[in-house]
Amino acid sequence: MKIVFAEIAQETDSFSPMTTSIAEFETYGLYRGYEMFDRLAGVGPLGGFLEVAAEQAPEAELIPIIRGWASAGGTILAETLDSLTNELIEGLKAALPIDAVFLSLHGAASAQQVDDVEGFVLSRVRDVVGEDIPIVVPLDHHANVTKRMIDCADVLVGHETQPHDTLATGRKAAGILFSLLRGDIEPTVAWRKIPMITPQDQFLTSGGPMKVWFDEARRLETQEHVLDVSPYPMQPWLDVPEGGWAVAV
Repeated sequence: MKIVFAEIAQETDSFSPMTTSIAEFETYGLYRGYEMFDRLAGVGPLGGFLEVAAEQAPEAELIPIIRGWASAGGTILAETLDSLTNELIEGLKAALPIDAVFLSLHGAASAQQVDDVEGFVLSRVRDVVGEDIPIVVPLDHHANVTKRMIDCADVLVGHETQPHDTLATGRKAAGILFSLLRGDIEPTVAWRKIPMITPQDQFLTSGGPMKVWFDEARRLETQEHVLDVSPYPMQPWLDVPEGGWAVAV
């Protein structure tokens, strides 16, 4: 069993006059290849994936390609997105044939000339691996989920809390992936776009309307055959055509 894993993540403020270059990714964590095992142990969604892989599939061959993470900031430069994506795609091609892709994304990234960074990256990955290889994607729950993302990913799993528990999101997504690879499940995604953008002063999941919504998601997950319910209250600093809340099940 061969599984490729990678991460390209940034939360974009498209109203900012600043831009995000490769230097910002280098500052916050740009790792390549096998250094990712040491750097990401216990860190973020990929750390959660590595934990579950060690527990459930110690025999699996895990192929690390690239981890590029930048702090929230301005629009990603076109050449930066091209560089990160091309590195991911070349590593993916070199790893073929594979059994699955675990690709950590933020969900609310935007670049020059590419409003939907996650949809763009996922479509490039799907073009390489074909329709039959599962792609599982942990996301920040402030993601802007788009039709292109839904079309290109087999599973999308958002954070359950704010403040975020990114390790837990990685573990949950990885658990679904390994169940899929064992043949225990055949996931399908249903989703709904919600035409709404709101200020962030009520975004904490410990109280208020977010607690009601996220508690309902956890309740729905107790139903038979429901693997994940992810509400996505999109962060409000993203000015893109498909901008708005969503929920994916």
